Amino acid sequence: MKKLILFAAVLFLSSCVKEEYLEYPNRYFKTAEVLALPALNYDPDNSAPDIRIDLKRRSANEWEFSTYTENNSSFLPTTTVFPSEILATDEMWEIRIVDEDLNEFQDDEIFYWEFQAYDEGANGDFEFYADGNLIMVLNYNEK
Repeated sequence: MKKLILFAAVLFLSSCVKEEYLEYPNRYFKTAEVLALPALNYDPDNSAPDIRIDLKRRSANEWEFSTYTENNSSFLPTTTVFPSEILATDEMWEIRIVDEDLNEFQDDEIFYWEFQAYDEGANGDFEFYADGNLIMVLNYNEK
């Protein structure tokens, strides 16, 4: 009988122990700020570039997400917006700034970077540099 009472007490106490599981909030991409671009002739009419940001998981074969295009972005910084929030996954991502040319076969890639969506970034931002200059900031929210 004592063994049964002892067993019941151990069983009861062990059921009271909670395992703590720390869950990190999800990250969602929504906007990107383009701060600087090289001074180039982007279009035949010498107009400023039509800036679009493309984003994809490295495992994807094609660019999965794109911002709305900022037409003739002669004044920087400018903020580009994705049509909807994008859930970041714990993997490598690729991002690029392009000059969208509707009348040409292919858009001109201006900059390209890779980043890890969970190990990098801080305080709601991923910062992307080229030649020591801050070029773009990808913003995220945590929920």
